[in-house]
Amino acid sequence: MNKKDSSIKVQFGERLKLYRESIELTQNEYAKMISSEQSTITDIELGKHNTGIEMIERIAKSFGVTYYEFGNPNFRIPPLKKMPKALQDYLIQVKQDRKIRKKQPRIKLAPYLDNLLGTKFLKTPHTAAEIAIAIKKAEGVIAEPGKITALLTKHPRNKIVRTIPGEEWGGGMNKYVLV
Repeated sequence: MNKKDSSIKVQFGERLKLYRESIELTQNEYAKMISSEQSTITDIELGKHNTGIEMIERIAKSFGVTYYEFGNPNFRIPPLKKMPKALQDYLIQVKQDRKIRKKQPRIKLAPYLDNLLGTKFLKTPHTAAEIAIAIKKAEGVIAEPGKITALLTKHPRNKIVRTIPGEEWGGGMNKYVLV
């Protein structure tokens, strides 16, 4: 897509993707870093999210640049060594976590999520992170919020669970509730 033909939301999303990929973080890993959800990062990167100035500033600061530098397509992405120490430390932790996850057997999350859907828990709205905590308490299984979101937004669960966008309830993350 030609930059002149794309909307400012699409341009901003493309810029975020360039920055995120330059440090080799997945959308989910980056979302965790800035206390957001993967679905929000996906929507921003696709130009589907009308990003507020506070979020724009949070994103820019996470890479150690100002909001106007971040949005400038002529501003070069700084090398990792010039980005914030907190980001560098987070990347070290992410790489360690990836190594540990590779060694662990894969757990099918769907049955645990379905067990939770059979309870009264989602009669009130909850974020994917809150759902992950509930699964850990009930089943002893560690679930990534991004994977919970993916399962809840696809068939057949999307027929029984409603997604409440963060903008609708005044938060930065989506919430999920049984219909």
